[in-house]
Amino acid sequence: MSEAEQCLIPQQIIGGGSIPAVVAFISTVALALYLLQEKTHFFYHLFLWIEYLTSSIPTLEIEMTPAEASDDGVKGEPCKVMDLVDKSNPGVINCYDPSTRQLLGQIKNMTAEEVHEILVKAKKAQEEWSKTTFAQRRMVLRTIQKYVCEHVEDICRVASRESGKPMVDAMLGEVTTTCEKIRTICEWGELWLRPDYRPTGPMMMHKTAWVEYVPLGVIVAIAPWNYPFHNSVSDCDCT
Repeated sequence: MSEAEQCLIPQQIIGGGSIPAVVAFISTVALALYLLQEKTHFFYHLFLWIEYLTSSIPTLEIEMTPAEASDDGVKGEPCKVMDLVDKSNPGVINCYDPSTRQLLGQIKNMTAEEVHEILVKAKKAQEEWSKTTFAQRRMVLRTIQKYVCEHVEDICRVASRESGKPMVDAMLGEVTTTCEKIRTICEWGELWLRPDYRPTGPMMMHKTAWVEYVPLGVIVAIAPWNYPFHNSVSDCDCT
């Protein structure tokens, strides 16, 4: 083979279209993966499922009173007058079952100073909580969800007695909605709270603009009593 013929071999290979075909294939795959990621957040969910499959969820143990743990745990006749605060004992708040008018128990009627002390402790705890990773926060929520799923009847019983609603309403309105909210936040919370970039326009092209979500700190929620479990846990979910 002459020297001139050897010089033509690389040109023939290039002219055959093999390299452009490989480049086109890689570009197509890259574009498909980009569109898949933009549409479904494929890699975000992939790493999330790996986290779920490789982590072990702790088990919560919470001591319950007889009124909380048993269907016939509440003793006593229906009260004729359901006073929230007994004048003879203003240091406690009375709790009743609205459907039976039975006294469920009493809780401490805290003073303003006691409430302030709790808020100071909560503020210190929140400052530490704000430093946790999304994976650590998901673990806390999944631990709560595990407890809820393992104590559905107990939670429905307590919610029913606190609000006077039937057990089935407590199941649908308290437990199911709470579990779904925890599932949604675990799946999408980190993605929703990522910095969200905004276009700056041609006049400010040298600038970068974005929306960033930061913890607000301790928030006091004055919630209605008709969803006692859902309202209390939902406020924790959103933090």
